[in-house]
Amino acid sequence: MDFEKIIVTILYIHQTMDIVGVKGYVNRPKMISPDTIGWSILTIFMGLYYFELPYINLVFIGLFGFVLYGLYHFHWKLYFFGATNEKIVGYNNYFKGTHRILAESSTRLVPDTYHIVHSLLYLITFITLCIGLFIR
Repeated sequence: MDFEKIIVTILYIHQTMDIVGVKGYVNRPKMISPDTIGWSILTIFMGLYYFELPYINLVFIGLFGFVLYGLYHFHWKLYFFGATNEKIVGYNNYFKGTHRILAESSTRLVPDTYHIVHSLLYLITFITLCIGLFIR
């Protein structure tokens, strides 16, 4: 198995942890939520990826680029540039009970550990797929 497939598999396992719910690390979403819909789409694409469908890497690059934009918009932009008190309180209530490596803030929305790891995995996978596209 090449490095690219290992990275994509690690990302998929981490995404699956969100759906299963690992107590204290990430809360399990409702049965039908954006998380479960995204995981379902990713599962279909993972099957196509392992069957080496032509141009699936381009589909993954587009999908992961879209997810990275969402992670930036909903987590990191509000961390770097601050957020309203209403957003901070809502975010902290929604993700209470999840593990944090960074302390909560009264002026910034601070992502929990799951979303930090999640963002890094998506970024690493995105870069790996982009590099793989040009090396082949």
